[in-house]
Amino acid sequence: MRNALILAALIGCVASDVSLAALPKRPNFVIFITDDQPYIGLSCTGNPILKTPHLDELAERGVLFDNAFVTTAICCCSRASILTGQHMRRNGIRDFKTPLSREQWQQTFPALLRKAGYRTAFLGKFAVGQPFINEQLALPDDQFDFWYGFPQSIAFKQVVDGRDRYLTTVMEEKASEFLGATNSDQPFCLIVALKEPHGPLDFFDPEYADPYGDALIPRPVNLTRQSFDKLPAKVREGLNGSPGWIDNPESYQSAMRKVYAYLSRADLAVGRICDAVAMFGFEQNTVVIHLSDHGSLDGAHGLSGKWLMYEESIHIPLIICDPRVPAARGRRSQMALNIDLAPTILAMADVPIPEKMQGTDLRPILADSQAAGREDWYYEHVYNTEDDRKRIPPSEGVRTKRWKYIRYTEQQPPLEQLFDLQADPHEDRDLSDDPDHSLILSMLQQRCDHFRQTLE
Repeated sequence: MRNALILAALIGCVASDVSLAALPKRPNFVIFITDDQPYIGLSCTGNPILKTPHLDELAERGVLFDNAFVTTAICCCSRASILTGQHMRRNGIRDFKTPLSREQWQQTFPALLRKAGYRTAFLGKFAVGQPFINEQLALPDDQFDFWYGFPQSIAFKQVVDGRDRYLTTVMEEKASEFLGATNSDQPFCLIVALKEPHGPLDFFDPEYADPYGDALIPRPVNLTRQSFDKLPAKVREGLNGSPGWIDNPESYQSAMRKVYAYLSRADLAVGRICDAVAMFGFEQNTVVIHLSDHGSLDGAHGLSGKWLMYEESIHIPLIICDPRVPAARGRRSQMALNIDLAPTILAMADVPIPEKMQGTDLRPILADSQAAGREDWYYEHVYNTEDDRKRIPPSEGVRTKRWKYIRYTEQQPPLEQLFDLQADPHEDRDLSDDPDHSLILSMLQQRCDHFRQTLE
């Protein structure tokens, strides 16, 4: 199947025999963005059951960040942050309705690359803005040279030429089509926004055998009644509350087997598209990046969904494979954020980084595992439901290398949590009321106030 896709794309290619000498000096980019994939959603990050051979290989050839996070754990906000290199507080994307303005779009990394001569493509879930409010801004097809993008609500079952097709299979074909029509003298940026494993998971690739039919998925150690009962009432009673998995193990197994199957199918797509990159002769000059728009609680603390500041929600996989830099190999412990992607890509392309971008260029860390990284960072989440579902408690906080401070902002004084991640990686012991930790609590309160005031 993989070779068939590549060979089909080769038909009509004007310059399929591309030598290394003909490659442009500026790198190409292929960026894979999954949806709801937590850090543990890879074999190479320690998952004992999940099969992700292609992403594992990518991590082996590049750099895997063991401490990568999102600044807001929800699709629309995180994707806007990835594009703009800005916190939600600055870019203003706080809900699913609001798109980036045309002026804002011109300062995103795809727009700046295109201005600098790159050929750009977007495939998959865009999810910044609602088309019924402003279709041109919410689905900016005119801002890319090649477009196969969709809004937030997109189904895995697509009808193409009167027959049912699996969305990701179509995206693989579109990626090969784009690569086949790309002139070797022009650098490119291909963004592949995969829907997996975001639900509804109601149509699976009929050409791909589900490898998890009878697998036993390990339960999170904090998927317990005790952990759930320790949570603030606002969290237990909110949209994340999902204690049913505590008392119904088979329900958990059934749900997670589906999630794992879709993750492995996304991994296959990465492999197929990377093979196409190599087939067209671009491999030695193409930076391949993989990340998720946020994690997923998947039963941790007895919760589902994302949104909250617990590790499973905010901790994501991040792989950057730059074949041009021999030192860019191995694992990195420095903290990286989704807002770092835009300035890193622009710096690699020798395109000036806008002053309003708030992320950090990760190139020094890629080249040197001992390079300094950030000491802390700010998280916030304010989106809430507009239907009859339960509410999500708005929150903000600060994460350092060791500590996490969470502030739920709907009440005054705010409800707070404090965790020592070094001693308590599963965030099971809230220390906010412990007198022995009053000093660190006060310091993080002040740091949170500082971020709130200065990051707009």
